[in-house]
Amino acid sequence: MTKLQRTTFEISRAAEYFDARQLSALTGVPQPEFASVCLKELIDNALDACETAGVAPEVGVEADYILDQDPAVLRLAISDNGPGMPPELIEKVLNYSVRVSDKIAYRSPTRGAQGNALKTVIGIPYALDSEDPVIIKARGVRHTIRPWVDPGGHVRVSHTKVDDNGAVGTEITLTIPLETQSLAEDDARHWLRSFAAFNPHAAFRYQGKNAASKEGEIYKSTQEHPFKKYIPSEPTSPHWYSPASLKALVCSHIADAHGGGRDLPLGEFVRQFQGLSSTKKAKAVCSHLPEFKHLSDFEENEDAVGELLARMQADSKPPKASALGYVGEDHFRTFFENVYDEVIEFTYVGRNNGTMPSGLPFAFEFALAVLDEPGHLYCGINFSPTFGDPLQGTTLAGPKFKANGIQGYLSEGYALPKTESVWWKTPASVAVAAHIITPAPLFLDRGKTRLDLQGA
Repeated sequence: MTKLQRTTFEISRAAEYFDARQLSALTGVPQPEFASVCLKELIDNALDACETAGVAPEVGVEADYILDQDPAVLRLAISDNGPGMPPELIEKVLNYSVRVSDKIAYRSPTRGAQGNALKTVIGIPYALDSEDPVIIKARGVRHTIRPWVDPGGHVRVSHTKVDDNGAVGTEITLTIPLETQSLAEDDARHWLRSFAAFNPHAAFRYQGKNAASKEGEIYKSTQEHPFKKYIPSEPTSPHWYSPASLKALVCSHIADAHGGGRDLPLGEFVRQFQGLSSTKKAKAVCSHLPEFKHLSDFEENEDAVGELLARMQADSKPPKASALGYVGEDHFRTFFENVYDEVIEFTYVGRNNGTMPSGLPFAFEFALAVLDEPGHLYCGINFSPTFGDPLQGTTLAGPKFKANGIQGYLSEGYALPKTESVWWKTPASVAVAAHIITPAPLFLDRGKTRLDLQGA
């Protein structure tokens, strides 16, 4: 009898990015919110790209609700005036065996560090049975991307490139069937308003392209760029790291070196941190670890990273809380006056700085406008709006009462805009903005909304 010689197959987990159920786990939101995920992540990326390049951000959103075809679809196009995505970065993004991010191992008050945002954006249309490709225009190249998953569970990606003499920056277009999505046009407009609320240095333009659309919305910047906030190109502080998180950064550098990148000299690595950029200070830190010349030397003794961190912290000062940045009273007031017909009364409590139980610093600002019409609740973390209450499950204590989360606290204070549907839509005659800024926010969900205040 002939025996079967079984072949051991490898099944890629990359298919998770193209399955609706597993994408819910990756993104932290249910399937009806996938269009919102794409919109939010692409605007986050656009703002980061512009800030890193030192450009005052200009972000455009076109939402074309095509209702006269079966099935009805939403075609989203997000554009920016940044330097444009280089072709080699797009190639890396399409490699679903790894995450690609320049933030994932660093601790700083940036908009997010999941390392999979654009990968999920490319996977979502396919998971929702869209037959249209994802189009990326950047640096004079038009990329047409058509992913699919074969019956064996292997991801295949058709990626074609042609010359495109378009405008500067990056433009990403994707098409999503509307049948299962909750992103109505008013919701898309609200996302753009929310970004405008927390980014006074940026200009935003919304345009609905279908015949039934209302006129577009434009939000002009109210502060010059750069304004007071941390940007991704600034050095991070060693005081924002724990031994475990610095070890993750060192090991990420070592892995990069194994993949063909540079094995950084220890002194060069130390000089990348805030307060340690001088050669003298870097040498002082390195003198306590004479046997370590390059980061790869920690591969055999990872525990020594804790000693490195202790020396780096001893030879540098913790950044002042003001280094985290803030939106500010003037912008919130101007924002509410632009969005609503009349602001009857305005209150701002800002730059309340403190330290979380984890030891990380934070800044908190709060603005409330009394209106003559229904308002909204805007919550943000590190200059990016969230899907819900970032402090849900956290007890907030005031002089008169305690409550669960921002929504609970506002409710106890008779200041919560309430709703029966989408959480931010509010028939109450108030508008509220609550903003938290902290380095390396740790989240309890993959949607980057609920903060873990105890983590380190």
